[in-house]
Amino acid sequence: MTVAFLLDADNTLLDNDAAKHAIEAGIRAVLPPGEDRRFWELYEEIRVEKDYVDLPATAARFAAEHPQAPGAAIAALLDTFPYAEHLYPGVLAVLAGLRRIGPVAILSDGDPVFQPRKIERAGLAAAVDAVLVYAHKDRMLDEVLTRLPADRHVFVDDRAAILARIKGRLGSAAVTVHVRQGHFADDPPAPGDAPPDHVIAKIADLGPLAPTL
Repeated sequence: MTVAFLLDADNTLLDNDAAKHAIEAGIRAVLPPGEDRRFWELYEEIRVEKDYVDLPATAARFAAEHPQAPGAAIAALLDTFPYAEHLYPGVLAVLAGLRRIGPVAILSDGDPVFQPRKIERAGLAAAVDAVLVYAHKDRMLDEVLTRLPADRHVFVDDRAAILARIKGRLGSAAVTVHVRQGHFADDPPAPGDAPPDHVIAKIADLGPLAPTL
């Protein structure tokens, strides 16, 4: 029986909370007091509008509102941010171990331009067989399974609610692993939703678990 692994990126492989805090500090350093708060207000507005984070759209809207702001400095910060410094411990070793078992893909929500670049700059794209980014990945499962065929698919994510939706759609063909990292770590599935098949405290714990999945 063949098995394929599909892993989320933010707060699963990459400590996105820590990365965002560092970006916040960088933006505070280049904007006058108060304007940085407006940047993150726009960030939340766009996140609600699109239902995913879109940093380039945030920067563009902020620049339109504040044409005198140092837009080039903000763009440079976003374009060169060292995401590789924010990988969780042991991530690359875990991915290498998974690839000895079966094909491995990153399956991420996010905007279609910045998110793949972020994954590449983190060094993750080179460590897997495919990078799949959708606005709502759990709505694209037919395409996902076609692009990474296997008898069984293991989904690894920091959000139990997303795993529950995947399990509800695929049933026993999906094995779900909840990694309790990041600010969604303690969010449970909705009432009546399936709990994850496995729960681990950190992504490094996936290495010894993987051969049993």
